[in-house]
Amino acid sequence: MNSGESLPETYRKKPNKNRINMTKRRTFLKGFLIGLSIFILVNILAAHLFSDCGLPALLGFSACADDISRAGFPFVFFEQGGFAYHVTFDLPFLILDLIIGTGVAVFMGIFFNRKKNISE
Repeated sequence: MNSGESLPETYRKKPNKNRINMTKRRTFLKGFLIGLSIFILVNILAAHLFSDCGLPALLGFSACADDISRAGFPFVFFEQGGFAYHVTFDLPFLILDLIIGTGVAVFMGIFFNRKKNISE
């Protein structure tokens, strides 16, 4: 009885073309955020493992006397500490790390989006 043929033109359901695009955008965004989160967590883990006294050394909370704090993955862009105290900050390595992290996140977004399209 409610097949839509008996309804006036204004009450008939019209196909929503934006719904498909929003689903693709949400799927891409979900993959992008997962990829970005993974890259951030890997950087935190690398800072913990590369620093002499772990992550507290990088944050300034450690009680180690001559610890060296390092940050960055895959390129170490920040290093400070040591017996003869020194500070090293490499902007090109930071930019490369950011480019790699963004690339990983975009790849994950495309991968999730493509996987969703194949399953439909």
